[in-house]
Amino acid sequence: MQEEIKEMKLIRILFYVFLVIITSVVLLPSTLVLAQEETIELKATYPRLESATPEAIFKFTVSLIYRGGQAREFDLRTSGPFGWNTYITSINENSRISIIRLEPNEPTPYQVKVITSPLPSTVVTSKDYKITLEAISGTIRDSIELTAVVMPMYSLELLPRSLYYSEMIAGEDNFLNITIKNAGSAELTGIKFSAHEPRDWTVEFQPGEINKLAPGSTREIEVIIKPASNTEDRYYDITLVAESRQVQQTININVRVKELKFVWMWIGAAIALIVIGAFIFIFLRLSRNK
Repeated sequence: MQEEIKEMKLIRILFYVFLVIITSVVLLPSTLVLAQEETIELKATYPRLESATPEAIFKFTVSLIYRGGQAREFDLRTSGPFGWNTYITSINENSRISIIRLEPNEPTPYQVKVITSPLPSTVVTSKDYKITLEAISGTIRDSIELTAVVMPMYSLELLPRSLYYSEMIAGEDNFLNITIKNAGSAELTGIKFSAHEPRDWTVEFQPGEINKLAPGSTREIEVIIKPASNTEDRYYDITLVAESRQVQQTININVRVKELKFVWMWIGAAIALIVIGAFIFIFLRLSRNK
């Protein structure tokens, strides 16, 4: 009888141990989840993007890794360089977003895009531009710094890009104005001017050299062209060259030269007309007085 009682006690003990084990197996995972620290982590696929185009649009893909015990809404905030347009979109860029709801412990993290580009009025120079993305839900937060790199791009423009027709007088100084512009993202240095002109012509530039020209800046240049005095009355081509240490640009102009004797003929005709007009005026006035 005593042995049966001992066996019954042993069976009860084993049964209670079994219940404890089963309860632990069932409840422990949920307990661990509830006790898990809630965190948000931001990771960029490419945190640094480069472009040699000042007007480039930079697009950063960022993963939001949320670990916790329940779904949460996160405020998304971004800041970018002054004079740039910076915003957040869904991964497919269909819509801009500022709040996102995240489920915890997802095997595939949710992704967003941070898009930034300079405004048309912004002068962009070659350097690193910093962008910050922040995700916040209560005391849970994380941020990431992204970098848009504008590589040096050298571009020189002469305006107008071509001058089809300009009338000039042989043997005299003729004046043209052109504009030189730094259309790139880096400073231009040591800009000098030259020309490919017909034989016995002279072409001068005022100023003849520009030491530095910042991105987006312009300078007015006066071009003094003197055709040879014996130049025939017809059309001629001249090439103007602006060359810096980094890049070179040219423009072509087409000019028509009037011979000096032809010009004086018109001047003489004008004087003759003035004299004839004066005589007619005097004659009419004297006639009235009589």
